[in-house]
Order: sequence, then C-alpha cells, then structure tokens
Amino acid sequence: MGCNKLIRRTVGWCVLLAGGLLALTLHAAESAHRFDIPPGGLDQTLTQFALQAGLVLYLDPALAQGQTSPGLQGEYRPRHGLSLLLSGTGLTYREDADSGAIAIVPRAAIAASERQSLPALLIEARPWSPGDDAYTGSGSANVLTQRDIELFRGSSVGDIFQGTPGVLVGENRNSGGLDLNIRGMQGQGRVPVLIDGSRQETTVHRGYAGVASRSYVDPDLIGGIRIDKGPSMTAEGSGAVGGLVSMRTLEPNDIIKDGKDFGVRLRGTAIGNNSGRTPSPGTPAGYNTGNPFAGAAVYRTDCIVASLCQGEYALPERFAPEAGMDRPGLLEPKSHAASVAVAGRLAWADLLAAYAERRQGNYYAGRHGRTPSIDLSDVRELPFYTEVRPVLRGASRFRGGERIVNSNYESQSVLLKGQLWLPREQNLELSYLNYRSTYGELMPSQLMWFDQVRQTASSEVTANTYTARYRWDPFASDYFDLRANLWHTDTRSSNDPYFVPGADGEPMEMGGTGSEHYRRWGADLSNSMRFEGFGRLEARYGGSAQLEKLRPRGEIAEDTPSDNRDGDRHELSAFAALEYQPLPSVTLEAGIRHTRFRSKDNTPMAIDPGNEYCPEPDGDGGCLPFTYRSRNHGTVPMAGLTWEPVAGIRLYARYAEALRMPSLFETTQGFSVAPTPGLDLKPEHAYHREVGINMLRHGLLGESDRLGLRIAYFRNRVKDYITRTPRNLWEEETDNFQQNMFRIRNIESASFHGYEVSAEYDAGWLFGEFGGTWYSNIETCHEGSYRRQSCTDYGVPRSYINNMIPPTGIAAPPSAHGYSSSSWSLALAAPSWGSAPRFLPLTARNSRALPRRCPGTAIACTTCSPATGPTTPSASISTSTTSRTVTTSTRSA
Repeated sequence: MGCNKLIRRTVGWCVLLAGGLLALTLHAAESAHRFDIPPGGLDQTLTQFALQAGLVLYLDPALAQGQTSPGLQGEYRPRHGLSLLLSGTGLTYREDADSGAIAIVPRAAIAASERQSLPALLIEARPWSPGDDAYTGSGSANVLTQRDIELFRGSSVGDIFQGTPGVLVGENRNSGGLDLNIRGMQGQGRVPVLIDGSRQETTVHRGYAGVASRSYVDPDLIGGIRIDKGPSMTAEGSGAVGGLVSMRTLEPNDIIKDGKDFGVRLRGTAIGNNSGRTPSPGTPAGYNTGNPFAGAAVYRTDCIVASLCQGEYALPERFAPEAGMDRPGLLEPKSHAASVAVAGRLAWADLLAAYAERRQGNYYAGRHGRTPSIDLSDVRELPFYTEVRPVLRGASRFRGGERIVNSNYESQSVLLKGQLWLPREQNLELSYLNYRSTYGELMPSQLMWFDQVRQTASSEVTANTYTARYRWDPFASDYFDLRANLWHTDTRSSNDPYFVPGADGEPMEMGGTGSEHYRRWGADLSNSMRFEGFGRLEARYGGSAQLEKLRPRGEIAEDTPSDNRDGDRHELSAFAALEYQPLPSVTLEAGIRHTRFRSKDNTPMAIDPGNEYCPEPDGDGGCLPFTYRSRNHGTVPMAGLTWEPVAGIRLYARYAEALRMPSLFETTQGFSVAPTPGLDLKPEHAYHREVGINMLRHGLLGESDRLGLRIAYFRNRVKDYITRTPRNLWEEETDNFQQNMFRIRNIESASFHGYEVSAEYDAGWLFGEFGGTWYSNIETCHEGSYRRQSCTDYGVPRSYINNMIPPTGIAAPPSAHGYSSSSWSLALAAPSWGSAPRFLPLTARNSRALPRRCPGTAIACTTCSPATGPTTPSASISTSTTSRTVTTSTRSA
C-alpha cells in the first residue's frame, strides 16, 4: 500500500510540475537559448557564444583586438544575443543568405554597402562528446554515455557495465544492488561508487561465503558514468585502491531538446524469461539429495522385507519438485520496467523530477549447455537390501529451464534535482534520490552445503541520498575553480533468513534477520589554479571528510546483538596535485595524499581475565567491557608522464599509490567475523603501475566521425590486503565464537597484472565498440591459514577475496595464469523525426570468458553462483515528447 501511495503521489507531482513549467515557458520563443557569458575580451565572449548557441561565426582577428564585450546573461534568441554582445564595439554581423554563415563586420562596411568577403579566422566549436575524456588522459578510463545506457539497459541494474574492459559486476541477479570489481579490486570501499558525489555503499553479509558491498540506483535515472581505473588524485578518491566509479543522475539537459525549455521522457521495458509473480516462501527448487543435518542421504532398494525400503529409506521417484518448470515463451513478457522524467528551464534554475520502477519475478535457467543430473551409480549390496547414495553431478543444482528461487526483485525510485544559476559564474545543484526495493536473497551456503534451496521472504532496503554541489568558476580568473560538496546517505536494510532442512526433514529458517541502519555524512572541497609562463602549470588541492554510523534496528538489536554490527567511523583526507606542461606535447603530473581515520566498535567484546587486553577485572572473575578501537594514518604519492608526439596520440606512464583504511565492517563485530585484540589492522597499501597509449582522432574517414583507441599494460599490487581467514593453529582461542572460526587480518599481498584494449568508432549512422582484458598474473600471498603454498592464484581458504578474483583459466598450466574477456557492440543510427540521430534496433553485444575454477573446488564453470543468471532477453521502448523517437534495444545477460 505504501509503494502504491508513493507512486500515485510522485506521478501526480510530476504532472503538476509539467503543467506549471509548460505554462511558464509558453511565452518563450521556440529558438531561445539560455546564455551565461561573463564580460571579457571580445574574442573570448564570441567563442563562448558560438559554443552555447551552436553557431559558426567568421571573425577577422584584427577586428577583435583590444575590444571588450559586456557579456550576455539570460535567455535570448541567438541573433538578438549576438547583437547585444557586439554593442559598443562598432561591429555588427552579416548573414549569408545562401550558406547561412555569419560574419562579424564593421558597421561602416554595412553602411557603405561595401562588399565584405569571409575573413580568415573561423570560430567553430567541434561538438564535444563525453566519451572523448576516456582517450585524452594519462591513464585508463571508460565513459558510459546516456546513449550507452539506453542501448544496453538489459534486465538487471549491472547490465549497463557488461562489455566494459576490466570491470565485473558481482551478484548481478541478486538484490538489485551494484557490487563492482575493477581489475580484481572489489568491496569495502576499494572501488567507491559515487552517485552525484555521494557514497552510498552498504556492506551486506552473505552467510559464511562472504560479503557484498552494494550501492543502489535505477539505471533509468543515470545520465552518465565515468570509470577511472587505479588510484585517483581527486577529493572524492580517498581509499580508491582499485578505481573510482562516478555516476551522475539525470539532468534537465538529458531531457530537454536543444532550443526548448521543457521536456518529458517516457520509457518502458517489457522483460521476458520471467515468472512475473514471486513464489511463496518455502517453495523448493533444484535437486535435493538429502538432509545434511541427519547425515548423508542413503536409500534402499531390492529389500527382502518391504518395510525396510519404506519411509525415509524409500528411493524417491523425483529428486526435484515438479513445480517451477513452466518457463514462458520468448514473446510472453511477465515483468516490466518503466520511468517518467519531467524537466524545465527557468531564468534562474533548471528543474527535474523523475520516477522509475522495476518489477521482476524469478528468472528461469537456460536450457542449453551442461545441466546437472543425479547419479545413482553409488550402490552397495547388502544381504537384506541394496544401499543407494545419490550424488549430484554438475556445478549447480538447478535444472535447465527451472525457475530460480530468490531471484525476484522490485524497486521504486524518485529523483528530484534543481540546478540554480547564481550571479558571478556560480551554480548550485541540489538533489534528492529515494530508492525502495524488495528482493529475494540467494545465499551461497544454500547452494554449497544444505542440499536444498527454497524461496525466502523478501528482503528490503530503503536508501535516501541528499547532495548539495557548489561550483564557482569565474571566467576572468585563472586562480579559482572552486568546488564544494555536501552529501548524506541514509540506508535502512533488512535481510531475511533462509530455509534449510530441519532434523525431521521439514524446512526451517536459519539465521536471524539482519536489520541495520547505516548513515553516512560527507563533505569535500577542492580548487584548481592555472599559471602561464614557462609552460602551463595547473595546481589542484583539496580535502574530504566522512562520518559513518552503523546501528542495528528493530527487535534484532535486542535479541541477538552479537550478530549485528554497531560502530562509528571517521575519515579525513587531503591532497595536492600539480600538472605541468613545459611543452605543448609533454605533460608532467605529481601529487600527494594524506589520509587518517579512526573507528570504534560499540559492542563490548568478551575478554578472558588473563588476557593482556583485559581493561581490569570486574570483581566476579571476569573482565570489564572491552570495546575494539582502531586508528591509523598515512601519506602516498602519485606521478605521471604524457607525451603527445602527434596530435591525438598520447603515450603515457603512470605510477600511483593509495591507502585504504579499514572499513566499518572490518572493525566491528558481527555474523561470521569479528576483529581480534592484538591483531591490529593496517591500511591496505596499493602500488599501481601502468603504461599505455591513448588515441583520439576526429574526421578520420568522414568529416564528423570519431575513433578512440587505448592499449594498456598494468601491474597492481596491494600490500597488507585485508580479508577473512581461518584462525592459525598457533593463535590462541578466545571466548568469542566468531574469532575462533575466522579472523579478519592483513595478508601479505594481492597482485593483478594484465593487458587491456578498448576501442570505439562513431560515424553517427554507425558506431561500434571493442574491448578486452587479459590477466597475465594473479597472485595472493599469505603465510598460515592451512596453506601449503604461500602464494597462489586462487586466494585463501574461507577468505572474502576468493569471490573477487577474476576468473582464471584452469586449462592452462599452473605457471600461466589466464583470464581473457572480450566485448563488442555494433549499432546503426538513423535520423529520426526530430533533428537528433536516434538508434535503430540493430544492436548486439557479447562477453566471453574462459572457464574458471570455483574457489575451493576443481569444478570448471563460467560462474560459481547461479545468481548471475542465464541469458535473458529484454526489449525496451522509449518515447520522448521532445524528440519524437522510438528506440528499442536487446541485450543478453
């Protein structure tokens, strides 16, 4: 009922906003533009005018020499605005009737009807593409534009990242959250996911198998994404040992067509291979070979006395339920995604409101390829009967075409955003994002240990994100480009327990409901300064601060406090960076970052009286409460070199270090792992080395085509990597059950080396992408924890890192670590009813990986959890009132 009220209220609000904005803008001329051009030299103001109006101007440089202009602020027709810019200069413009070209000429020449030829200098701004940034820097980056997101939406949130070299998505079919992996680094803030500058990541325990770090956003509300690989020397990059993913939500410019002041975007997606309706809690699925709590399943046949083969010993006719095999046809979509966005421009602000929802039932496993089976060949003949021990053969217990329980997902999102245009080249952006979701939670331990999988009650999450982003970039000053950001995220989540067979064979719930309230506050401030003289010098500096509070919530906080984390964490970071160009073709970079943090676990820890960490005896043979605290600090450098021997071709070398301080999850007690007194956690220290070539060429085969290419080699090593391991034999036991099972500790290192290729070509009517990553070496090093070898390519037993290592080829010899992935896409674009090109349904994208070895097994599989899902087709239809276009896209999960 609450979700329905929210939907009606939001849609109603959007309709009212649309009507109000439409009424405010009916008076505006169709070709009006909003200009923000400060006073300055005439040549500079005309250049800004050409950029903002999208016009081509011809100007003789001699006419602009020594001339100034009052600038232009507000909404004007382009030619009216140009006249105001030229006021008081003695100049005017002349437009050629045949070609439409605009020339700036002296008024005296017009008065004398003097024939004026087009002058020598052309002021023309080539259209800038957001994707250009990926091929112009001194490192590896990928940019996903709104076009990429629209074309390759898929059926799950993480599908938009498929085909991005070096990027993997964990749990893409589970929970609706994003858990991103960049070149082997994943979780606990190693790859911060920023949504409008805010950090929303929440750590969710995944039973004994590990944890997931989730960020929540609907892809229909994303306007663009930038992925930086390796450490970043920015205010937001603190702790990013693997990389930084920066998302921006929709902006009015994404919705409103050029020259307009109002726009509406409607989008809908029909999702197939889906049950639509979620099965009831307790519904079984997959092969079940017996009750693990009552010993290995043993059945009997050929009994001399019939009663010996009855009851629990009767060999079942089926080892899997009959229900759940009703996979719908290709043209029977039962789930959907939809969104509406409304935006308008006013003289003082741009406003946007959007609503998005997704409703997906359980998906169905694919029918092609290897499927599991029950092997009944393990028999033992006895005098009175024959024993049969069923064995499951295959990497999964789900049958081909079977409904996968706990893969259901629903979400509703609301986005409100305003961009305020303040005087003196200042702007302020305010945004609010509300995300609500219910989803099935598929625990890996259900698949590994309990021989039976059942649908659970849906888990829930509500995330509220608030951001305020200020920028002051005065056009007339090279000493200020000031940015200040404030943000707050408030996440409430509840993960329900899962079913296992009880001692009597009946299903029972295992584990308690993990319910927590996670709040984060953050602020960052940065500025850049530019100097001209002996070359070009840019100085950037700034800092950031974060405060985190994690609390258990509801009845669970009182019933089982030891299973729910309760703690606080603070982190401060400051950086300074220089970029120097002694020559136009050479760029030198250097930077330094200092970080410090402290955290406190609010849950008292059980300590033996004889332990050195016992604060003092309590008088009853025990110890007074002991709370775990952690603090640390450190400083790291960064350096880079870029050489552009030919325009558009850049060779680069980069060395960067980064520190990741222990997270709040790693320094508090909770289910499956807890910190240990005396085993103090050190910061992770990343060493990143990369060399490569970036190429960006315009007009290669045509006047407006574009080619981007990057080839890179990287070596990433993280010293003192933090993960979970078993307790070593030489370490003392404690009164804490979690500490005796597992220890959170620093292992020696984790290393990932490899090659990466990324290329894209865009001719307007045709574009294509290609990318691939090959890991030449993957290595985790650690002494202890029952390891025979100190360094391996598959991780540490019972460690979190095992689920984060990119797939390694088991067909290769042990000395050759291999993982290769490739992606490609091709699409045709044609002019639509509007003026902007739109994209037709001819799209394809493919990802391929060598088989990998599942952690702790010798099983070859393309994935170690069926939660990643089968191939799932989806089709989407998008309409826009401003561009009158219809787009469709298909994608395989």
